[in-house]
Amino acid sequence: MSKTTITETTLTELIENSPRLRNVKQKLSKHKHGSREYYQALYSNLVLAKSANYKEYIRQQSVPLPGTDHVKGFSAIYRNSISPEKLVSAIDSNLNTGYKLFSMAADIFADNDCLGERVYDKSTGKWSDHYVWESYKQVQKRSRDLGAGIISLVNGRRNKPFDSTDFIVAIMSTNCKEWILTDLACQTFSLANTSLYTTLGEETSEYIMNLTESPVLVVQSSNLLKVLSYVPQLKNLTTLISIDDLSDSELRNINENFLDGVKLFTLKQVERIGSLLKLDPIPPTPDSLYTISFTSGTTGMPKGVELSHKHLSSAVAFGKSNFDLPSVELTKTKQHYELCFLPLAHILQRELTAISLSSGFGCGFMHIPDPSYLTECLRILKPTIMGVVPRILTKMESGIKNSLNSDEVSMITKNIAHNILDAKLSRFQSRGGPDDSLINSFVYHKILIDKIRHQLGFDNLEIMIIGSAPVSNETLMFMRSCLDIGIKQGYGLTETFAGLCIAETYERDVGSCGAPGVCCEIRLKSVPAMGYDAEKELKGEILTRGPQSVIQYYKNPDATKAAIDKEGWFSTGDIGFIDKKGRIHIIDRVKNFFKLAQGEYIAPEKIENSYLSNCPEITQIFIHGNSLETFLVAIIGIEPASLLETLSSHYGVKMKGLFPEELVNRINSDRALKVKVLTLLNRNVSKLQGFEKVHNIHVGIEPLKIEDDNITPSFKVKRNKCAKFFEDEIKRMYKEGSLIKSNKL
Repeated sequence: MSKTTITETTLTELIENSPRLRNVKQKLSKHKHGSREYYQALYSNLVLAKSANYKEYIRQQSVPLPGTDHVKGFSAIYRNSISPEKLVSAIDSNLNTGYKLFSMAADIFADNDCLGERVYDKSTGKWSDHYVWESYKQVQKRSRDLGAGIISLVNGRRNKPFDSTDFIVAIMSTNCKEWILTDLACQTFSLANTSLYTTLGEETSEYIMNLTESPVLVVQSSNLLKVLSYVPQLKNLTTLISIDDLSDSELRNINENFLDGVKLFTLKQVERIGSLLKLDPIPPTPDSLYTISFTSGTTGMPKGVELSHKHLSSAVAFGKSNFDLPSVELTKTKQHYELCFLPLAHILQRELTAISLSSGFGCGFMHIPDPSYLTECLRILKPTIMGVVPRILTKMESGIKNSLNSDEVSMITKNIAHNILDAKLSRFQSRGGPDDSLINSFVYHKILIDKIRHQLGFDNLEIMIIGSAPVSNETLMFMRSCLDIGIKQGYGLTETFAGLCIAETYERDVGSCGAPGVCCEIRLKSVPAMGYDAEKELKGEILTRGPQSVIQYYKNPDATKAAIDKEGWFSTGDIGFIDKKGRIHIIDRVKNFFKLAQGEYIAPEKIENSYLSNCPEITQIFIHGNSLETFLVAIIGIEPASLLETLSSHYGVKMKGLFPEELVNRINSDRALKVKVLTLLNRNVSKLQGFEKVHNIHVGIEPLKIEDDNITPSFKVKRNKCAKFFEDEIKRMYKEGSLIKSNKL
C-alpha cells in the first residue's frame, strides 16, 4: 500500500485559508484572535457546510484524493470536500485539550446554566418539577477542588508526590452531575479516567480495575454494596469515593468492618479537602491520555481504547462543525440545553456532553436512570439537542401513532392529522432543507406539530442525534414530519471517539450516515469472501485514519496489531458503501457469517440491520442459523403498539386493550398469528434473498438484555451468549419448522 501524508490543521486555520469559507473569515476578522469576542463569533459560525456554498456541498460531500485509487484491493482515500488537503485536529490551537475547551467555555459562559438536576424533597416525598442548576463558574470551581482532593488523597495513600498523575480514576455511576464533575476534575489535573458500566458483571469490573491498576473508584452508593463484595480482589485499590452523602456512622461502619487497606470517603469530603489545599491545575497536553474507554466486546473481555485529549478535541471539532443549532437569540430559551440521556460510559454520550460543555449548553440529568421517566424529564427540561438510540425513537414513533389512531380521537381530527403528516412527508421527500413555509408555521404547527412536541417535551428541540444502531427510513421521515426537527444519523465507534461521519440535517434522501467529517479520512478494503469489491463497486470494509482514530489499545499489543496497520489505518470491521455524493452507508459486518445446510453463506448482521431498518414494529433481533438447518430463525423484540396497528391495518386483527405480555404470549402460542407477523416483517425486507429471510420467530418485549449478558451496553448482539441463552426457544422453532416455506419469498 502506498503511503499518503496526513497534514493536520485547526478549524480556525481552515477558515483562514479556505476560499470556500471566506464569509466566516470576514466575520472573525472584526475581532482579535484569541479574544473572548473572537471565540463567541467563531462558535456562532462553525457549521462549515452552511458557511460554504451549501447546495454545492450537498451534491458532493466527500471526495477521493487524487492518486490514491491505484492500490489493488482498496478504494481511493476519501475526505470531506470542505477540507480535502488537511485533517482537522482541534477548533483552534488554544482549544486542543478538554481542559482548555471547558476553561474557555467557563470564561465565555460563566453565568450560564451548566449542570442541572431535579432535587428530591424528603418532606413531600417528591422530586422537584424544575431543574436546579450550577453555573459554569461554580462547576469550574467545584471540579478544581474535587481534582485537588483526589490527587492529594490518592497520592498520599500511595506515598507518592502530590503532583503525581500516573494513575487512573475509575468511575462507576449512572449519569449524574458528579460524574461530570469527576471527569472535569481529571482533566484539570491531567488524570486519565475509565468508566465502568453499572450493568457489567463483577468479573468484568474486576478485570478492568486490575488491568488499569486503578487506585481509586468513584461510585454511587447504590453500587457500593456490590463493589464491597469484591474489593479484596482489587489489587491496587486504596481509595473509594461515594458520590452520595453518607452519615458519619455509615462511613465509620464501612471503613471499620468492610474495608482492609482501603479507605472510603464521600465526594463532598474530597471536595472540601481540595478546597483547603488550593493546588494549581496540572493542565494536560494534546497527547495526554484522557480516558480508557472499554469496548463492550461481543466475545471475551472488553478491549481498552486509549483516547487522548487530541482525540477529544478533534471529536468536539467534528461535532461543532456539524451541529447547526440556531443562535440563542432566535430560540425561546436563554441558552441551549441537552438531556444527558445515553450512558456516559457510552462514547457517543461522552462526545455529545463534551460538545455541550464546550459550547455553553446546560446539561440536565434524569432524576431516576430509567427510560420510563424520559418524557417526564423532557417536559421539564425542554432540551434543544438530544442524542438517542433507535429503539427510543421507534417507541416515540409508536406512541405518537397510537395516540393519533386512538378511539378517543374523532375521525375528523384523525383525518386532519394524517393529511398534515402526509403533506409534511411529501414536502420532505420532494425537497431538502427545513420547512419555512407559512402554512407550516401558522397552520401545521398550531393544529398538530406543537401539540405533539409539547406532549414529548420537545417544545424547543432543534436537533436529534441518532447513533449506535440502524433505524428505518420510514421512522426517520415520520419523526421528522411530525416533530418538524432536524434528525442527524451518524456512524462511529469507540475507537474514533464516537462520530466519524454524520448525515446532513434535512436531506431529502435519508438513510446514509453522511460524509466523513473533517477530522478523519476513510477508504474501503475489498472483502472477496463476502463478495464486496472496494475498487469497482465502492463496497468494502471501512478503514479510517486521522486525529480522531485510535492509535493503540491499552496493554493489548496483539489487538492493536490486528486492528491498526503500519500506516495507521484502523479496520472498523464494518462493511460500507460510498454513494455518488460521497456519503457512507453501513451495509454489513465483517466475519460474522456462517453456512446453512444447503451451502448458502449467511451474514447475520446485514440481515438484522435490514429488518431493523425496514420494520419499525421491531426493536431488537437476533438471527440464528447453523450448517445442519436449511433456514433461519430469530429472537425478536417487538414494539407492541406499532405491531398492533400494523396487524390491524393489514389483516383487520383487533386486539385492543391487550397488555404487552399478553400480545407476546398470543403471538408465540398462536401459529396463524405468528405467520401473519412474520409475513408482514418479510414483506418489508424484499431486497433480501429467500434464504436470508427469517422462517420462524420467538418474540418478546425486550428479549435481549444487558443484565442477561445477551447484548453489550452499546446494544451489539453477543451471538454465542444468545445462542446458549435462547437454546430452548431455538430448538422449539426448528422443531416447529418453517412457517413460510409454502409462501413465495
